Amino acid sequence: MSEKKRRYPDYDALWHLVTMGVLTPDHTPNGWQPPAATDRKARVAMIDTSVAVTHPNLAPAINSTLALDFFSTRLGAFPYLDDDKIGALDLNTKTKVTTGLPRSSDLLAELIDRLSHGSPAREGSIRPMTSPEFSNHGTAIAGLIGSRPGILSETLETGEPDPNFKDIPLPYCGVDPTCEIVPVSTNFNPDPEHLILALLYAELIDADVILIPRVFSDPSRTVPELNQIIDGVPLRDLVAPTPHDPSDMEAWEELATLLINISMQRPIVCAAGNSQEDHGIYPANLASEHNGIIAVGAVNAKGFNSGYSATRNVTISAPSDDAQIYDRKEVRLDPNARSTSEMPEGVPSNDKFSSFDIISTDVPGIFGYSAGPFTRDDPDLGIHEFGSYFCSFGGTSASSALVAGFLSLAHSTGELAKDTDGLAAKDWLLSRSVKIKDGAEQTHFLSWDGKPKFPDA
Repeated sequence: MSEKKRRYPDYDALWHLVTMGVLTPDHTPNGWQPPAATDRKARVAMIDTSVAVTHPNLAPAINSTLALDFFSTRLGAFPYLDDDKIGALDLNTKTKVTTGLPRSSDLLAELIDRLSHGSPAREGSIRPMTSPEFSNHGTAIAGLIGSRPGILSETLETGEPDPNFKDIPLPYCGVDPTCEIVPVSTNFNPDPEHLILALLYAELIDADVILIPRVFSDPSRTVPELNQIIDGVPLRDLVAPTPHDPSDMEAWEELATLLINISMQRPIVCAAGNSQEDHGIYPANLASEHNGIIAVGAVNAKGFNSGYSATRNVTISAPSDDAQIYDRKEVRLDPNARSTSEMPEGVPSNDKFSSFDIISTDVPGIFGYSAGPFTRDDPDLGIHEFGSYFCSFGGTSASSALVAGFLSLAHSTGELAKDTDGLAAKDWLLSRSVKIKDGAEQTHFLSWDGKPKFPDA
């Protein structure tokens, strides 16, 4: 064992669920009962990258019928649903969220027409952009929301189990192992129309929770300071490499209003950012007491705000990993990364750092965060290297996924009714939190039972 590995402590892969009080230390439900099999599953719409839907822990959780990809084509392509079945989808077509938004209203009508008539996204076949190369972030996010314990098994060419292969249990689960997750995937730098369509689709499928574990690159809102006026011109226009298209700016404005409108109907959970942003990244920085947008920060396994996390304008925080800090404000170094004799002379010690990561599901094989040793995606034995099924994860992306799963669990267990709006869901969430202090800062930390258990404290 290497010296570096020896220094780091072992920890429970589900420590974040125990810390939040969702599970007891022996991994049993902490005071809640799973819903009956006949009940409608709580539905989480995840606007992110695609997901490795065949992962043994995720296959039962993903609603592949509703999964829609906006990466490949404007009105979306269904990766797993035949075109002739699209028209049978049950849609919330009476929604009023686009009232007063002409562009969004037109897009909603166009999307409803495309889905109601089962028409293909365009003439000819479309290959959805949902391959493993694009799916690492979404796969980790989905695992934290609602993965189930699974079994890794080998089959023969006939489809029968291989008697010479010993099944491998994968005892991992997300916050709500009874929910269903609908991946709504976009490209890595989508324009406002793509995002409007993704949000409208989440509204049409009547999601109980919408999760946005990423930033939307609105030129006006990604960095609020860019809105200051200099000689009558917004700073964003002065520093832009090319002039902003007025039509795009109008679309970004509509998107911001649409986000708030939808959040009044159902909660929208957003990652708050990983660079200590003053107000959080967009759209998390839209969160206020007057809407259902929930900005999520990160807390490490010792109960301190993670070194990278935004802390201002954060609605609630949830477990995640940590980051070292070495600046004028704070010195927080990883004591396990070096011996005492290696510590720079004169550097003050700080016991806030935690080496605990968040463990989640990963794309099996050579792609994903934890790649296997094979040189191709489909190994000869039919299974991937065991370690490639899971990965270390973190950031406020991980925290926001845990909050989305927490709200989903509330729906699954009857804590929240099906028609609970975004403001009521946010109020309930805050009622299931405790206040923790980190220096002068006070954070609402997610806790099912009001008794957070920080394992590295």
